[in-house]
Amino acid sequence: MKEPTLSTTIEVDGQEYQITAVFLENAVSIFIYEETPRLGTLAISVPGTDIIQASTLYVTGSSDAHFVRMLGERFASRIQKLVLLSISLKEVSSELILKIMQQTEQLLFEEKSKKE
Repeated sequence: MKEPTLSTTIEVDGQEYQITAVFLENAVSIFIYEETPRLGTLAISVPGTDIIQASTLYVTGSSDAHFVRMLGERFASRIQKLVLLSISLKEVSSELILKIMQQTEQLLFEEKSKKE
């Protein structure tokens, strides 16, 4: 069996961010943080179907909840699995989240295709 965990660093605008993902048969857990691993604002999102859009079942933590919800639903839709997403960042902006999303998706889809 291949290693079910991805742990890597991405760079956005000169700042490093850590991404750890754990791939399960029916879900992916994704942790995005700076420096020290830390549980941040957390969302559990499910993929959509032909009838309903992707949705978030649970969000905990108040900071940047809308960003975590948006990314969780996006990743769940793209991966077609349950997604547990935690984001722990000191400074957050729409531009930063967009750049992190793009790089994270690229990593996840590269890794997903290796695991299949």
